[in-house]
Amino acid sequence: MKSSYIENNYGEIFYQLAKAYPPAIAVELGVLDGYSLLHIARAIKVNRQGHIDAYDLFEDYEFNHGVQAEVQALLDKEGLGEVATLYKGDAYEAYKKYADNSVHLLHIDISNTGETVRKVMEQWDSKMVYGGLIIFEGGSEERDNIEWMVKYKKEPMKSEIETNKIVNSKYIYGTYLKYPSLTVMMRRG
Repeated sequence: MKSSYIENNYGEIFYQLAKAYPPAIAVELGVLDGYSLLHIARAIKVNRQGHIDAYDLFEDYEFNHGVQAEVQALLDKEGLGEVATLYKGDAYEAYKKYADNSVHLLHIDISNTGETVRKVMEQWDSKMVYGGLIIFEGGSEERDNIEWMVKYKKEPMKSEIETNKIVNSKYIYGTYLKYPSLTVMMRRG
């Protein structure tokens, strides 16, 4: 399984967040091989409530990607098919499927940049319940300076998070710094 989360056991963070803040509706944008999805889905199953919808371009994404059939087989093997549904689709279109004030947990791992943060906050803020969690892969200075971010002159996440009006007016947040880093935001009520 490929995931930059594995090295520092971020799966445990996903699991514990989904246990502590049980999501009735969870959404994941960017699946790769399903590492974070499995951990969130396991917590949902233990909670005996909720569901996670996961969106990815899978084989249609030209860069590092997972295979939808392989992730589905992994979910089925773990008995998580009833709490997790995979969708092949554009992450920037998924928000249209959700009612306002309906999403409890949103995880974004789609080659995140500052632009990703801005777009996701504009699209998903109204969809989040009070107390809901938005979790971004990245957010640290180290993650903003990885090879592909520098090579393609991508907008840093850290500065966008720190200056984003939606984030600063409606969310409390913190960033786990161990690579690749993880920024967790909670919607204030």
